[in-house]
Amino acid sequence: MRIGIDARPLSKQRTGVGNYVQGLVELLPKIAPQHDYFLYSNRSIDPMFVEERYYRQFDRAFGWCPGSFWLGGRGARLARRDGLDVYWAIDPILPFRMPAGVLKVITVHDLVWLRCPETTTRYNLLVQAVFARRAIAQADYIAVVSHSTREELIERLGVRREKTKLVHPGVADRFRPHDCAKAAEYISRKYAVPPRYMATAGIVHPRKNQQFLVRVLGILKKNAQLDVPLLIAGPMGWKNSPLFREIRAAGLTDSDIRFLGYIPDEDMPLFYSGAQLFVFPTLYEGFGLPPVEAMACGAPVIASDAPAMPEVLGDAAILEPLNSPEGFARAILRLLADDQARGSMRMKGIQRAQMFRYESSVKHLLEIFESRNPTTDEITRPEVRVPSNVT
Repeated sequence: MRIGIDARPLSKQRTGVGNYVQGLVELLPKIAPQHDYFLYSNRSIDPMFVEERYYRQFDRAFGWCPGSFWLGGRGARLARRDGLDVYWAIDPILPFRMPAGVLKVITVHDLVWLRCPETTTRYNLLVQAVFARRAIAQADYIAVVSHSTREELIERLGVRREKTKLVHPGVADRFRPHDCAKAAEYISRKYAVPPRYMATAGIVHPRKNQQFLVRVLGILKKNAQLDVPLLIAGPMGWKNSPLFREIRAAGLTDSDIRFLGYIPDEDMPLFYSGAQLFVFPTLYEGFGLPPVEAMACGAPVIASDAPAMPEVLGDAAILEPLNSPEGFARAILRLLADDQARGSMRMKGIQRAQMFRYESSVKHLLEIFESRNPTTDEITRPEVRVPSNVT
């Protein structure tokens, strides 16, 4: 089969969706080498996706165009030219006027644009307004990252259950436990931070709820109990002015909270492994990969009880409601003071993270690709000469 993939997230600095797509795309040609894989983007992607395994189709002439609108306008032409059998949209964005007979598969990570629109950008809301409902309606199958997302699609948008297929994100092999002291020392030297720290990760924006953590840290500092700083790994996002105002109001300094920005992939396992604990007070997630990666590296996790968190983390993490920063602060103090509890949580977290492996996810995704519709099977694909680049 000829399988087309929206490869726009496969840049060098990946977070969230980009890591999910990378984990699956890396393994597809290893597990199913009999298929041809076409990676579509209007900008360059990470060179790790080599020509020997993929047809990298860069539509460079349209590099100026916002990616979602480029895909909507140009995707069908590329799909027709390359004679695709399957098109996989890594977000609910389908090109307009897709050729008949192409199996259309989309992944829905969450419904943040419906659940928490105030936490996202106007551009993202515009993209979802233009593409999301239409793509969800027109897709042959919808890959969902959690049962939570599936139920939201059914309840909020009336999607038929049989149209949804569960494809969990996975934890990459590099996320494994390292010696805690050595990992902490490495992070301390490289990023000029104390070797004893709490960690969190994710793009800095309202849905990740770093503002809540500031309130928690403020409580600890007020009570002279903030002995371990919080390190935040992740690029700056949007709508952050209230966050920094709250940091100043709480009297927090760089000794209490530090924004490290984007941390390279090779350092993230050490960042997780060296942490005394990992905190994740998200308002809403479709899955929530960072706490699972942290558990895979042996970090004890304290998270919110927001949607998907109980499903994904189970009893391997401490789940706290977001109506009480005092309760979150107490959970942090208890865990920092109890070496035995942290050790127990490390073991449970490592075991829990083993449930989410990309090998299994890729097999589930291939089952979707290979479940061809009758209308699709009836169409004979022409022989198509594949160029190495789009001009």
